[in-house]
Amino acid sequence: MRTPSDARHGPAIDFQPIAQETVRDGATLMPEPAESPTRRQVVTPTRIVAGLCLLAPFVSMLWVSSYARIEPTLIGIPFFYWYQMLWVLISTVLTTVAYKLVRREQRLAKDGGR
Repeated sequence: MRTPSDARHGPAIDFQPIAQETVRDGATLMPEPAESPTRRQVVTPTRIVAGLCLLAPFVSMLWVSSYARIEPTLIGIPFFYWYQMLWVLISTVLTTVAYKLVRREQRLAKDGGR
C-alpha cells in the first residue's frame, strides 16, 4: 500500500508479463525468442552496404558546415534549405534500397536453408 509520502515518487507501476505462452506442470512459460541468444548475426557485404545507405543521410545532415551557405539558390530558395529538402528525398531512396537489400538477403538465407 502506498502512503502519502510515496506520492512524491510518482505513480505506482505494476509490472505484468507481456505475454504468457503455455502452461506446463502448472508453471506459465514465456514464449521462446525467435533466435537463440547465442546465435550471432553475420556481417555480410550486403548488410554493410545497407548500413552505409542508412548512415549517409545522418552524416550529410550533421556536417552542417558543408551546406551552411546561401548560394547557389534554386528558384529563389537558398542552398541551406533546398539541400536539406533534397536529402529528404535521397534518404527515402536510400532507406528503400537498404530495406530491399536486407529483405533479399533474408529471403535467400531462408530459401537456402531448406
